Amino acid sequence: MSSGTERVLVRLDGADAEDTIRTAQELSGGVGGWVIGMDLLLDCGPILVGAVCALGKPVLVDLSFLARPPMVARAVARMGKLGARWVAVSSLGGRMAVEAAVETAGNYSDTEVAVSASLTGWLREDELRGLGFRDTPGQQVSRVTKLAVRCGAGGIVFPARELGVVVQTSGKTAALSRIAEAPHRLSSQRDMADTADIFAGGAHLVIAQQPAVMAE
Repeated sequence: MSSGTERVLVRLDGADAEDTIRTAQELSGGVGGWVIGMDLLLDCGPILVGAVCALGKPVLVDLSFLARPPMVARAVARMGKLGARWVAVSSLGGRMAVEAAVETAGNYSDTEVAVSASLTGWLREDELRGLGFRDTPGQQVSRVTKLAVRCGAGGIVFPARELGVVVQTSGKTAALSRIAEAPHRLSSQRDMADTADIFAGGAHLVIAQQPAVMAE
């Protein structure tokens, strides 16, 4: 794959644990790390996180579920013990949940919390209004960015289309990793120019979907 792919995190989408690990092994030479979402955690269990971490690439575990702060903290602790580099928690849980996650992650030297703005960031304005939000998606992402900075999170996960908002809001906060979700699936070469544009716009990492990322 082209240069820059060491900063691309592939969202794994295996049929089961064995298939997921095999795919990660096959693609490991051309990507920077992995994303494990709630679907895989539910299908395969937390042990999958440890198995993928053992392959030597950083892993972002997307735990963007809504729960009380103690439950969020326990989930972050479990992922930290398994070796996750980042644990994404939902911004909709509010400041207390994010602070609990950040405090817990501090017990694991290699683990940081990334606050997720993906859910509200991908919704249309009419969908947000239907849920009781008055802000636009961009305004929501700006709020989440401020929350991440205020709580001392290590990163923020957001739709790439809102990159400008995140860059402007976070300013020179060096400790905050900007992790942008690509707007479409990426092939090995065809769409890498778009990924380069996302990096040029200020993203530190880009999340891409697994099926279209092929090893070379």
